[in-house]
Amino acid sequence: MDPARCIAFIGVVTVLTLQLTTPATASTDCSPTVDDRTFASATQLRALNATVAGFGVRATGSPNHNRLISWLERRVDRLPGVSVRSEPFAIQRWQPGPGLLLSGGVVPVAGAIPYSAPGLRSGELVRLPAGTPITTENARGKVVLRDFPALDRGYLAEPLLDEDMVDAGTAGAAGVVVAFPFPHEQVKGYWDPHLGTHYRVPGVFVGSDAALRLVPGTRTTIGVLAGRAPAVTRSLIATLPGLSNERIVLDTNTDGVGWVQENGTVALLALAEHFARLPLRCRPRTIEFVFATGHLHRPAEGSEFRARALDAEYDSGSVAFAFVLEHLGTREFLPQNGSLQPTGLAEFSGWFAGSPVLTQTAWTALAGRAVDRSFVLPGSDLPVPGRVPQQCSFGGIGTHFHSHLIPTMAMISGPWTLWAPSFGAAAVDHERMRRQVLAAGDAITALAPLPRDQIAGPYLEQRQARAAGAPTCSHDLPPEWAPRN
Repeated sequence: MDPARCIAFIGVVTVLTLQLTTPATASTDCSPTVDDRTFASATQLRALNATVAGFGVRATGSPNHNRLISWLERRVDRLPGVSVRSEPFAIQRWQPGPGLLLSGGVVPVAGAIPYSAPGLRSGELVRLPAGTPITTENARGKVVLRDFPALDRGYLAEPLLDEDMVDAGTAGAAGVVVAFPFPHEQVKGYWDPHLGTHYRVPGVFVGSDAALRLVPGTRTTIGVLAGRAPAVTRSLIATLPGLSNERIVLDTNTDGVGWVQENGTVALLALAEHFARLPLRCRPRTIEFVFATGHLHRPAEGSEFRARALDAEYDSGSVAFAFVLEHLGTREFLPQNGSLQPTGLAEFSGWFAGSPVLTQTAWTALAGRAVDRSFVLPGSDLPVPGRVPQQCSFGGIGTHFHSHLIPTMAMISGPWTLWAPSFGAAAVDHERMRRQVLAAGDAITALAPLPRDQIAGPYLEQRQARAAGAPTCSHDLPPEWAPRN
């Protein structure tokens, strides 16, 4: 998710694979790149994005989310040659509802903090400044007022927000109010943390205008109207056969909010429709499209479970590489004069890649489609010598595949609009989104005929080192319930 500079795309050589891992000679009538004359237009991508966003908040396992999954299933199932199956996951669903705040009168609430406890509680309002831990001594029986963390991008605040909600629960607080430095209308429906951990206290977000009404020491009532219930959610796995059974795995998540999170579904649909139109001789490898559930309820993170399955079978030669697409076409909005304002530029984006071949393919693909303000990066965390891989994070759900030592690329951005659905269609530049998806398609086309070991590069040695006992990345998922004390 780390911001990014200028990148690019590639002249590609496409070769056909006639056996499981051995590339064959290219057919002269197979295009070495995606034909943008037949690929989905920016207008068509916008229409698909509008349909996805039109389902509303797609909380994991919610009716809206289920309807979206069914729509995606119908859409890919009708493509020629594609077969679709589901992977179900049992969860304790959190169905969002409105928040309530009474503090010397009704205070407008921008939204409930995701997975905060349903119910109504009262206590004295106490402001605890940034850096002050929430403890039994300063918060028990009280409604804690916190400012939203002062960070470069909103998504970086998730660990701090999660820590406050957990600490408030163990401290016996009545609730948590998080005040944004932006107005109510911009942060309506804000959705983070997205860990899917059920908290023990109610929590709400308020905009800067509403926060002015809050006076510490005032008797305050906080409430969240939300539903908790057992549910089943599912990932979709759509398979398009190629000349080889060895798979290229494309992944994104389906649960989300607004136009940005998660519009990777639009990219996968467009790519599935493109590759399904190609004759079999132009698909050297089988392509697997994973529409994963659970990114907003991470104890059931479908991408992680898919990565675990691929890890278990990778050494048998059945997987070539994985490619994750998230948060595409995003426009940059930055704080200015107390609100988020468009800069007129694209949001910085990252294309993460874990081997030299994947890295070079990413650079050349982005250059060829003139995708600016992007980095090609080996990871978003600090390297740890001796660990395999040294960098675990690819900024988003690409992390799950890379950290399981599946050769991986991941395209992602992290704008302020990521968890703020109020910006709607204005958050996405669909012409840019199209260039990004075309670049992704070009990269897939370029890599499809290459030998598996060439694509993998250092991943093969890393897998051997892991098998010999070298330390590796954590694959722990968040707990479904926060601690009580």
